[in-house]
Order: sequence, then structure tokens, then C-alpha cells
Amino acid sequence: MANQRRTLIRGGHLVTMDESIGDLLSGDLLVEDDVIASVTPREGRDADEVIDASGMIVLPGLIDTHIHLWQTVLRGMAAEMWKGEYFEEVLPYRARFRPEDMYTGGYVGGLELLSNGVTTALDFCHCVVSPKHADSAVAGLAATGLRGMHGYSLRAKPPGHFTTHDQRLADATRLSGEIADRGEGRIGMMLALSDLETIDIATSAREVAHARDLGLRMTIHSNFPGQVTAMHEAGLLGPDLVLVHCNVVTDDELAMLADAGAAISVTPGVELGLGSPFTVLGRALRRGVRIAWGCDIPSFNNADLIAQMRLVYQLQGFVDGTGERAEGRTGRRRPGIPTLTPRDVLRHGTIEAARALGLDERIGSLTPGKQADIVLLRAPLFGTSLCEPAAHLLLQSGVQDVDTVLVAGRVRKRGGDLTGVDTSSLADLLNISRAHVLAEAPSPD
Repeated sequence: MANQRRTLIRGGHLVTMDESIGDLLSGDLLVEDDVIASVTPREGRDADEVIDASGMIVLPGLIDTHIHLWQTVLRGMAAEMWKGEYFEEVLPYRARFRPEDMYTGGYVGGLELLSNGVTTALDFCHCVVSPKHADSAVAGLAATGLRGMHGYSLRAKPPGHFTTHDQRLADATRLSGEIADRGEGRIGMMLALSDLETIDIATSAREVAHARDLGLRMTIHSNFPGQVTAMHEAGLLGPDLVLVHCNVVTDDELAMLADAGAAISVTPGVELGLGSPFTVLGRALRRGVRIAWGCDIPSFNNADLIAQMRLVYQLQGFVDGTGERAEGRTGRRRPGIPTLTPRDVLRHGTIEAARALGLDERIGSLTPGKQADIVLLRAPLFGTSLCEPAAHLLLQSGVQDVDTVLVAGRVRKRGGDLTGVDTSSLADLLNISRAHVLAEAPSPD
């Protein structure tokens, strides 16, 4: 069309994550409006804007499949806690949050993700104290320019505005009918199911049926033994479900997840830092379970998905090595060991994460026809590396090298700076909300 805006990303090392295209050592990527139009070797062509990507790695935008953005207001509160203390000392502060605090968490936390190369995030919003809290969380996320999935939580704590479970389900229905109009079509919705330790399986089945009636995908924490089995026996598992953590699932339960096509969001920093076991990843991959990554709680670690991917690569190497030594094998790779290559880790942070969210037809790879969610990674100050691009991203680079970010074809970060954002005001926004939230100690959750 004559009125389409054309942006050409010229001369970058294109890591498409599309097996039919592969990598281009020096290629051009043409964006027309919000869509990737072509991925080709270097060609001379005109565009409304040309972005010089010489010496840069060009990647699909990263995808975070589990983060609680409201906790950006409580940044660092759980830094020295283990899981039980987190539940007891952080989560009760939900009752202190106002709608404007939800906006602040979504906005500031979302901008942090965007600046760090994440273009899509699933915000598991388990602080829906009222309809206004949900609306404000969505508004904050939409204002960042991110592509986002609002995970509307049905969790009963804190009760807040809602006095019955039916009221929560009704409000979720309301928002699901309105959300397409938020964020220029970039914002979608999933249902964040109540944790199974807080409800009976019949209530969970009702939540799942409600989500499927609305055509919504779902996400749920899995923190206790037997929960996957309970969902399986109730017929609740499916490819529209992202379970989080799953650190205590059995091999039989992993087979149930694989058969159902469900996904697990692994959040390595929180699993390790809050004292959880970490054996699920290798076991899940060997059984064909879909895997994606998440940053989880800003009250513990920041919204740096590259750091999470680096950690999971190194951690799984440790787990693999421990197993090999126990079998009398050391120091040599063999088929299936190590479990992950750097390219695998990047794949689970892009196209596999998109599949987990049901968005792989739209995002997750640099494929013509998909949305133009793109990250440009500049060469490090101290020199380039000899490894392949995914290994470079994980082990020789970091968020400091995220130069340019596009979401739906719009440049949201350029030359290392967020565009159209008064970054000098972000700390003040957090401090205003934090002062209110922390002014009184909350009641037990």
C-alpha cells in the first residue's frame, strides 16, 4: 500500500529463529508498518527510515512468560528471603495497593523489560483487589509500548472489592470483552487461575471452564506435590495452559503435561534464590514438555531476562555435570548432554515462548508476515566474541548492549535510550507508590 511506512534494518547479523530462513551474517530486514515484510541478504533499497545495524546482532524480541509487575513497587523487598518468608512477608502488601500503584508497577516494570530487550510479557497479576486495580494494571502495561498478556488473577486474596468468586469471574468476563481496545491491539488477556492449595479441584474446574468459554488461555502456579495429577484427573490440562515453577512434579506428571501439550515457565533466579529444588528442567525437556522462561518477582530480582537465560544455561550445565559425575563420566559432551545449547536457550526465550502463549503465528521469530518485534544488540565495548550469536548473547553480552527495540514496528528504544519516555521521573513514581504501600504494616494474607 502506498501509505505504508517502511523501516529498513540494514546490514545486521540476523538471527531469525526461523529454521526455514536460518541466520544471515549480513542481511536486511524490511518492516512495513507493524509487520516484517522481508528478510534478505544485503540489497540496496529505499525506506522511510534506515537503521544501520552494521556490527549488530538482530534478534526477535524476547518473551517473558511469567512476571508479577505489581511487585516492581516492592523492588528488592524479598532479596534475602526464602519462599515461605516471601509468602508471609511480601504477599500481604497486596491489600495496601491502590489502582494507581498497580499502574506504576505495570508501567515502570514494563519499561524495564522493554529496555532489556523483552517485547512481550505475561504479567501474572495476582493483586486484583478491584476492577479498577485490573484496569490500572492493564493501562500501565499498555502505556509502555510493550506487547503484553494481562494475567487476570482469580486468587481470592486479598478479598478487597470482591465478596464472592462469581464476582471475580464476572469481572474477568468484563475485562476480556474490553481488552482488545487497550494498547492499540498489543494487549491480550489470560486467566491466572487460583493456586490449587487455596481452592478445591471443583472450583479450579469451574475457573478452567470459564476461561475456555471465553476463549482465554490460562496460567497457574504449581508449587506443591500432586497438583498436576489432580488437574490431569479432572481433565483440566491442555495446550492452553502455562504452569509456573513445577519444581516438585514427578516424571509421571511431566508425561501428563507433555501429552496435554501444556507448557512450563521456568524462573531460574527465583527457584534458586528462594531455596527451591531445580531438577525439573532437564526432566521436562527429555519428556517433550514445552519450556519458556520468566523473571518472576521484582521483589527479588530485576526484569533482566537475558540474565535469567544465562543463569539457566549455566545451572543446567551444573545439574548435567553432577549427574555425569555420579555415573563416573566427566569432562566430555555426548548426545543429550549437556541438555541445553545457548541456541536452545534463546529458542525457548523466543519462538517456544511464543508457542506457550499461543502467539507463534504472530511473534517469536523474524519471519515475513509476523509482527515486527525486534531487538538490535550492539557490539560490546570491549570487543566482539568468537562464539555464535546465541552464545554471545548469553555469555559475552547483556542488557547493557541492547541498542534498539521495536514493538509492532515502532522504535521503542534507540541508541540505548527509551523513546518518548521521561526516564528521570520513573524513580519518583515508584517512590510515591512505595511510600503509600509501606506506610502501614499489612494484615496477614
